[in-house]
Amino acid sequence: MVWPEDDARHREVLAALRAWAREIDSVPYSAGLDIDALMARHYDSLRGEPTPELALVVTTTAEATVLAAHGDLDLAGSRRLRARLDDELRLAPPVLVLDLTGATHCSARGVAVLVEATSDAHEAGIPFAIAGCAPVVRRAIDALGLDDALPLHFTTAEAIEWLRLLDRLKTLR
Repeated sequence: MVWPEDDARHREVLAALRAWAREIDSVPYSAGLDIDALMARHYDSLRGEPTPELALVVTTTAEATVLAAHGDLDLAGSRRLRARLDDELRLAPPVLVLDLTGATHCSARGVAVLVEATSDAHEAGIPFAIAGCAPVVRRAIDALGLDDALPLHFTTAEAIEWLRLLDRLKTLR
């Protein structure tokens, strides 16, 4: 696979990632997610569709997948976000975090996508959290009275730690 960013440094990073993947081959991850697939998903998410109002960037590690949204969660942006969330849920990551730090607008449809994603992740058994709600998103959530219904956290790290804690609590039962 060749990406536009294919240069010497890029090849060096890929080689290091492949070596690392061979070393940790015992770590469970979704079927079909090799280094090339992860890099392709990352670069595809950077390219995105030709709608500059919302940029979605996917970052996947062994412990979590983080989907960062930058821009407007209006009708068009919400459709793109919903489609990307569906794609990520189908891959069944160990943890899925939606980072809304870069959100600049949030319509009621944007909040509806957050509620739908929370429900879909719960049904699929995938730990899900929303991190870094920009004030504009937080106001929309509060106005609709959904702050208790959504798993909101200040930072991505806090969200991942909370999801890990939930997993540990489940094993204590």
